[in-house]
Amino acid sequence: MERALAFCPGGGGMASSRFWAGLDVGGASTSICVIDQSGAIVQESACPSELPAVDREIRWLRRRRSARVGIEAGTGASLARGLRTLGYTVDIFETRQLSKFLRVRRNKTDAGDAAGIAEAGRLGASAVSRVFLKSLDAQALQAELTIRRQLIRQRVATVNLLGRMVDLFGGRSIGRAQSNGFRINAAKKLNALFERSHPLAKELRYLLSLCEQLADHQREIDHELSNRASEDEICRRLMSVPGVGPICALSFKSVIADPHRFVHSSEIGSYLGLAPRLFQSGQSTRTGGISKMGNRAMRALLVQSAMVFMRSAPEDCALRQWATQLEQRRGRRIARVALARKLAIILLVSWKTNNSYCAGAQAGYMAASRPDPDRPTV
Repeated sequence: MERALAFCPGGGGMASSRFWAGLDVGGASTSICVIDQSGAIVQESACPSELPAVDREIRWLRRRRSARVGIEAGTGASLARGLRTLGYTVDIFETRQLSKFLRVRRNKTDAGDAAGIAEAGRLGASAVSRVFLKSLDAQALQAELTIRRQLIRQRVATVNLLGRMVDLFGGRSIGRAQSNGFRINAAKKLNALFERSHPLAKELRYLLSLCEQLADHQREIDHELSNRASEDEICRRLMSVPGVGPICALSFKSVIADPHRFVHSSEIGSYLGLAPRLFQSGQSTRTGGISKMGNRAMRALLVQSAMVFMRSAPEDCALRQWATQLEQRRGRRIARVALARKLAIILLVSWKTNNSYCAGAQAGYMAASRPDPDRPTV
């Protein structure tokens, strides 16, 4: 139901005006606010969070080429994809920046958030950064990897809980859930501590079965993902980099989706939150830690790959020698993060140029990188 109209959307007299629509997408309903180039509210309404219903509310904007629709990243991704299919120009805004932008309003309401999203679209990228909308395949792959990480967290938490219960009653460590003979070893300890009729024994045996099921399912997922990576041409090129395995390659492919959206390959460091933050005030300027603004799981995988790279790369590798020298000067932690940032650039260049690491990805990275005082020579 429309709550306010500054003019009739179907009428004439404002064909040259520009309009921005803000959609605050909720689980059941979506608040809509349309503003013009002066910031005045043209339309306010609410409708179910379904593509046909939203299309009916803002269909008059489809006839105006200059009209843009703004949506917050996350739950609105599916709706944004549908609106683009219908011909709308849709901007997807970064969640954290948009939440800070909307926080200046005194009261938080759905209608107010919709108006704030429309205002962010009118102000442009100077106010809130836009987010790239990935393909369904990339989004599905990222969802699979997210499910895998969640299963690992559940397995580790269950093993830790079982181990704490055993330690509490005088037992010793039950080992790792993925080790051979874990169930036999843990069952012996439970039998030695509790009688079968003990009420706690039943619960602990259920935790033991759950640990085994989660470990078995994780092995199945890892095997499937490993086969998928080995059959994918892009992942095979990414895995040519020492230290990069199937999970890291698949994660990088799902997070980046389109490598050509990065004009400069060195931008990938900032995108993944691996670039240092700059603090400047007056005459004071200092460089802080990394921003951690990107995908957290991808950042952790790159750091792990950097650790493996230091063990598996040839000793005469220029990048490994550079990382070793940096570690001696700044410490291991800083060196691993810096190496992870450069590995991300190498992976992106390898994807862009369709070359493996040995066939020239490192040379391509050197050509794409910006001047860096810690830059290795090759």
